[in-house]
Parts: sequence; structure tokens; C-alpha cells
Amino acid sequence: MKRIFRIVMSSILASASIKAEDWKWTKYGLPKSDLKTCTPTTRGNADKWWLPYFEEKLKQPRKNLLFIGDSITDLWTYPANHKYPGGLNVWNKKYKDVATNFGITGDNTQNVLWRLTEGNSLYNYFPRHIVILIGINNLIQSDTPEDTFAGIKTIVELLRKMRPNAKIMLLGLFPCKEYPADPIREKIKIVNTNLKGLADYNEIYFADIGNVFLETDGSIRKEILRDFLHLSPKGYKIWADAMGPYLRAFLNEGGKNDIWVRREY
Repeated sequence: MKRIFRIVMSSILASASIKAEDWKWTKYGLPKSDLKTCTPTTRGNADKWWLPYFEEKLKQPRKNLLFIGDSITDLWTYPANHKYPGGLNVWNKKYKDVATNFGITGDNTQNVLWRLTEGNSLYNYFPRHIVILIGINNLIQSDTPEDTFAGIKTIVELLRKMRPNAKIMLLGLFPCKEYPADPIREKIKIVNTNLKGLADYNEIYFADIGNVFLETDGSIRKEILRDFLHLSPKGYKIWADAMGPYLRAFLNEGGKNDIWVRREY
């Protein structure tokens, strides 16, 4: 409880106006930014469950493979019969023994940045490989593709400073909404195009597997994405199968595999 109280007080103080020279995030290696997507923040009083949930996440066993993300990552560990059915069966078969899940439902880029800075989520934790899938909530909540990309880029740059020996695999944002004409589909494409430009395939890798969730006409079925955003249990199996070749190369071959250029979606 003392830790939660301290976190809440820190969040309140962070909301006060500060001078540019007093940019509080400099000490964490973050450059000054006027973008909310690049400025660490908690979820505030509106989501009182968030801080305790974050605290519980930190109690997990620390594995060499770390997944960072929002609900799409978080729900890997929800059973199929849950109110929000997820991919626990697949997680237990493929990742339970090798990975830690730091996904939190509803998070944006700025929330992940807070978790990494004041949240101290990597304290005494040195994962060798990090998989990141974040940003769709920013787009849904009306951030531009450019600002969303800036937030993800800031996360990547911060992780490179905090854990320089860890390799990072960026996943392209998954498609959402039922039909391909929905405006968010184009925004997702813009973000993913920019994300691909971050990859050097030495320390940072990029894999865009989103098309595996689409029908031939570009539409989405609820059987795969149960609300046209979150994956169904079947969707999680599709994700694991599609990501598998990339993940094997990422983990076991030092990333040196022509899959990074052979498969384009």
C-alpha cells in the first residue's frame, strides 16, 4: 500500500506544470516532448484498478522473453471461458515457461513509458528479448498515426538505453474494425510503415503479421477478433502460429534469418 500511495502522489505531482529545464523525465533518459504520447503518465483516478493491477504484474517470475503491450497482449493469460476470453491455453503451451507478460488492458504508449520510468517495472530485471505491441489504443482515442509512432519510437529508444543488451522485436499493429474501408485501417498502415523503418535487424526487428487475421476481402470475422479488436481464443492461436517463425529466428538465431525480408504482408 505504501508503494501505491507513493505512485499516486508522484502522479499528482507530475500533473503540475513544470518548466522546460525541470522536465522531470530527463533523469530517465527521455527527451523533452510536448506530445502526450511521449510523456509518461498513469491512468489516473478514473481507472483505480490500474495501479494495483500493475503492482500484481510486477510479481510475476522474470523470464528472458518479455512481452510489453496493452489488452491484446494482456489477454494472452485469460482463459477461454472468461468474461473477456483470451489465449491462456496457447500461452501455457508456448510461452508460460519462457516469457513474462507485461501487457495491461487499455494502455497507451504514455502508460507504458510511465511503467518503465516511475513505475520501475524493469528494476533488477534484464530480459534478453523484448516483444512490443502497443499503440492501437492511441489511434482509437484519436491520436494521429504520427504521434502514435512517436510514442512507440520513444519506448524503443528508452528500452535501448535501459537495457542495451536486450534485443527488441516490434510487432506491427494488428488490424481492427470489421471492414477494410474503415479509416483506422489506413492509420494502422501508416504506423506500421514507420515502425518498419526503426528496424536494423541487429538490435531492433520488425514483423507485420496482421494480414493473418483478415479474410480475402480484407474483412474481419468475430470468430477471429471477437469484437473486431480483441482476439478470440482462436485468434490467439493464429497469432502464435504466425509469429512463431519470426520468434524462433529472434530467439534462437540471433535474428539472422531471411524471414525478415522473405515474408511481407
